Amino acid sequence: MSSGAKGLVLDTNVLISAAIFPHSMAARTLSLAFASCRLYRSQETFQEVLSVLNRAKFDRYFVDPVFTRAMFLDIYERYTMEVAVTHVCTECVDPKDNMFLSLAVSAGADIIVSGDKAHVLSMHPYRGIDILSLADFYRLMTQDTPL
Repeated sequence: MSSGAKGLVLDTNVLISAAIFPHSMAARTLSLAFASCRLYRSQETFQEVLSVLNRAKFDRYFVDPVFTRAMFLDIYERYTMEVAVTHVCTECVDPKDNMFLSLAVSAGADIIVSGDKAHVLSMHPYRGIDILSLADFYRLMTQDTPL
């Protein structure tokens, strides 16, 4: 990771997609992000990922004894930096999504990646932070084009 690496916040839906579909665009994008970005998490966003990933409806995706929820969470925790939230954002229509905005502002992130078209993506840009879809972020990462 270079010193000019982009600071990044990933929405829970992107992380869950990467965890349950290890060969998906979300998983490939997460791998690229781990290698070339500074990824941020807060206690609140980590607890959200943990809570959602442990829902019973996702049990069927973790039948492989090699790739487990715990392994995914360990990798995620290892490759992200925990940031204390110092700015509380309340502008999102869905109050549950404010945690990602708050984290991004507190961390000084450059980009938020989200699949939430109705609430988060519609706020692009937010306080100078680009809010990109998974596909747009993947294109950015693979084409190496400036924002």
